[in-house]
Amino acid sequence: MLFPSAADPVAIDSAQASYTLLAGALATLVVFGFVVARRLSDGAATWAWGGVAFVLSQAVRLPLLTLVNALVIGAVVPIPGSGSWFTAVLIASFSAGIFEEASRAFILSKAARYVRTERGGVGFGLGHAGIEALIFTLVPSVAALLLLGSVADGSAFENLPPESLAQLETAITFLGGQDAAMSLLAFAERLFATLLHIVLSLYVVRAVVQSSDRGNLVRALALPILLHGTANLATVLLLPAVGIVAAESVFAGITVVAAVHYLRTRPKASAPLT
Repeated sequence: MLFPSAADPVAIDSAQASYTLLAGALATLVVFGFVVARRLSDGAATWAWGGVAFVLSQAVRLPLLTLVNALVIGAVVPIPGSGSWFTAVLIASFSAGIFEEASRAFILSKAARYVRTERGGVGFGLGHAGIEALIFTLVPSVAALLLLGSVADGSAFENLPPESLAQLETAITFLGGQDAAMSLLAFAERLFATLLHIVLSLYVVRAVVQSSDRGNLVRALALPILLHGTANLATVLLLPAVGIVAAESVFAGITVVAAVHYLRTRPKASAPLT
């Protein structure tokens, strides 16, 4: 059997090792977060409700985001750096902040009313971050491993229509570029994303606890929405200009600033949120 030139055995082996490293690290992060959340909140329910908040936010956000992009930008994929590209990035970044923070507040106000402490907020944030990592990073990493494995043993090319060969070669080229450094960087990004979700969850728990009515709650959610949207927007905007390492460093910096601000403004021990 003739294999595409993209299926270099050395590159495939290296990529498999890198994705194995990433998948293992991510799985460890998700499980560790679950264990910590369970100990902090005396059960798995808080972690689970944090995950539900993430799923609910995406179930509402993604269809609306697709509709808004179609109406505002159109069907043509915008060129990076163009006005339409900036608009798309702006909408995607702040819609994530709006829908995810609103979803947190909704769940914490309804199904998870018992989550009113910082320990519970941390567990809730770990659930949110864990499910996000599972869906957006861990599952794709496992899928990449399965595809690379089928390329390595040749089964990916069996009964493959000629018109699909170019697509497979593109996928192989993309996946084959993964190395250990990229996997470690992706894992570091997930670590800071986890910290950001913990901090944002703490902000939202505080907002829910201290807001006397819906108007106060909406105003209190403005800060976590702004932090969330800014972290996303800065990372994506900087990525083409300064590269992934610098862009992710900015994301980490914004996360640390958010954490420090929360700690400096956290409620005193006598307040309801302790």
